[in-house]
Amino acid sequence: MKVLVPTDFSGSGVNAAAFAIKLFDKRTDEIILENVFQIPKVNKGTLVSIDDIISNESKLLLEKERRHLKAEYKNAKVTIQSEEGNVVAIIKNAIKKKGIDLLVIGLQKQVSKLSKTTSAFIEQPQYWPMLTVPLKPLNKSKEVIIVISENSQTNDLKYLTDYLKSIDLYDSTIHSLQFSTKEGIEHLKSKIDALLKKHKVGIIVFDTNKGDLLQKVIMEHKMDNVLLSIPILLIQHNG
Repeated sequence: MKVLVPTDFSGSGVNAAAFAIKLFDKRTDEIILENVFQIPKVNKGTLVSIDDIISNESKLLLEKERRHLKAEYKNAKVTIQSEEGNVVAIIKNAIKKKGIDLLVIGLQKQVSKLSKTTSAFIEQPQYWPMLTVPLKPLNKSKEVIIVISENSQTNDLKYLTDYLKSIDLYDSTIHSLQFSTKEGIEHLKSKIDALLKKHKVGIIVFDTNKGDLLQKVIMEHKMDNVLLSIPILLIQHNG
């Protein structure tokens, strides 16, 4: 599969790319590091084009991050892409143009809310599957997996969870939580909090169906506190 990882050179992007490589290993055909930059409006009367300076700096920093990943993960195919424009629009176009299978977004360290870019893609499930990765050291000890769904697990999700159990990042334990519309979102949050306190959790998978209530509460940012604290994989089934 093709994986797109936006980066702003804060460390969150390359950290997220490293996590994706560890998570999916040989199943990734290509990891694309994408930097989107903006050119200042005032750009007249200068001897050297500001456009060229910013563009060249973007490419140099992308290459630095690419080399960093290749040094750690020699078998990974990491490519780079640099474009000027609106961040969300450029990423959407890249997803369509490059045939991206998974969008991976790194989250800044110690942030209290999601960025506008991250929010834009959480609010539009047509861009899922999407993996969000908080900026923190990758833990090499085995951790448990939480899978949250509104309905019974699909065959596709069973394949994914079986795969996650098979890799070195996690142990064989999967905690399945059912989102009940009768019990509500606060009850689900309390169950998640209880598992987070009891176990070392490595990833939470939200398995949603198009238009279901679990998807809607994520889109409405009612699960943001969870997304900010732990790697999250958002999946949408189209029915």
